[in-house]
Amino acid sequence: MELRIAVVVSLLLGVILALIVLYQQNLKKKERTIRRLSSELQKYSKQLKDNEVLMAQNNESIQELQMQLSTQKASEQEAKLSLIKQLEEQNRQLNLANQNLQHQIEAHWKQLKSAPLKAPHLQELTTEMLRLKEREETLTGQLISTHPLVAELRSKPRFLQPEDFVRIATLVNKIYPHFTERLTEAFPNLTELDQQLCCLIKLGFSVSQIAVFMAVSPTSVSQQKSRMKKRILQQKTDSFTEGETLDLWLHRF
Repeated sequence: MELRIAVVVSLLLGVILALIVLYQQNLKKKERTIRRLSSELQKYSKQLKDNEVLMAQNNESIQELQMQLSTQKASEQEAKLSLIKQLEEQNRQLNLANQNLQHQIEAHWKQLKSAPLKAPHLQELTTEMLRLKEREETLTGQLISTHPLVAELRSKPRFLQPEDFVRIATLVNKIYPHFTERLTEAFPNLTELDQQLCCLIKLGFSVSQIAVFMAVSPTSVSQQKSRMKKRILQQKTDSFTEGETLDLWLHRF
């Protein structure tokens, strides 16, 4: 009897020991995963910040070159116009790279959130994520505002011709990859006018500016936005959060 009890106790101790070893191995594995994700997150964040600095420098150079153009003859402008295009293209590529980095950061962040992080570490990462998101939005806004067509339309709003809308859609798709394509695939019931309005809203133009672009009243623009929101809801009833406007929805689309 005593021998049987001893055997049972030994087996139980063996099971407990095995569970402890397994737990420690899993814990070490999680710790290694956390260290790896944290290290990669820091690397992505540094690259994103470096890109931001270069984009800001490019924006300053573009503004200086544009100011110089106004005082030069047409024959002297070619080189500067070429340089401006190069800087704008570099900024576009950097913006796309930053969007990819942001996706990587968000993916790592989701993994880290599911890991057993201590509260201070979690709060630190949360704060950093918010800062990165704010910087991305700020730089995207700068990239839009420095584009010649956008700068022109902001300073001197005018009626837009079909070719203007082609240029606007091209710009939006460069900054927000496949925006119009994604919009059409998700909501095929949207009209061409809806698409144009979405692009203008995505670029941050106001209702009064859009009214000039389309040669209608601001009230007509607001009504068009309301009708478009209804069409979107007809396609997908859960598209909008409670109280969310069309502008906010497009901002995150």
